[in-house]
Amino acid sequence: MALSANRNLEFYASAELIDVPVVDNVKIYKGAFVGQDASTGYARPLQAGDTFLGVAYQQADNTIDGHTAGGITVRLHQNIDIVHTLTGVGQTHVGMPVFASADNTLTLTAASNSRVGRVLVVEGTNSARVRCQPVGALNGLLEGTQAVTLADASATLTSDHLNRTLLIGNTAARTLTLPAVAGAPAGTWLRVIKTSAAAFAVTLDGASSETINGSTTYAGIDAQYDTALLVSTGSEWIIASRDIA
Repeated sequence: MALSANRNLEFYASAELIDVPVVDNVKIYKGAFVGQDASTGYARPLQAGDTFLGVAYQQADNTIDGHTAGGITVRLHQNIDIVHTLTGVGQTHVGMPVFASADNTLTLTAASNSRVGRVLVVEGTNSARVRCQPVGALNGLLEGTQAVTLADASATLTSDHLNRTLLIGNTAARTLTLPAVAGAPAGTWLRVIKTSAAAFAVTLDGASSETINGSTTYAGIDAQYDTALLVSTGSEWIIASRDIA
């Protein structure tokens, strides 16, 4: 039923500070990257593979007498830009994803790590300004599940398509140009599935002269439900598996 009178709600400023309950018997230090323990749902000092929740605004000590899961909260920064050590970062990484392997370590390596945000500015040798993007603040392709439905059109894929399953219901021949491997660290993957019955191929094309299994293009996805899983080696794309009619 529609409102017929004013009402009061609790409002919180988005992209600011948020308080999240903490897992039992841990201490989260100020400035730590904080992740979600998948087995309990509580916050903890980030471990590789956790869902990134934010950056600790202040210390939270859940190791004192009487500690219990959810007994305290940690206050987290959301959507904050930080300057941090990032080994190997260069100008070609601007706009590319950044990952955390621990509560104090950022990396360009996607495999087994936790996505934190993007490179905003290279500040110096092995140093970058990173725009942190906790899971609740992600936009566009980064929102929701790992499956993304592409438009029925040729397209140049971006870093937002990495580590995702891409569905395309093409009604004509289409070409998907892959992200450059310079922005797809070794172990990064993407899966392409043709969902339409139309007898037209979805051709995968390496960026510039980059290769897929040694060739610049792959046109084997040409029947409904054909699937190819591609993995970056850091220097080229390889087809790790395929299911082709």
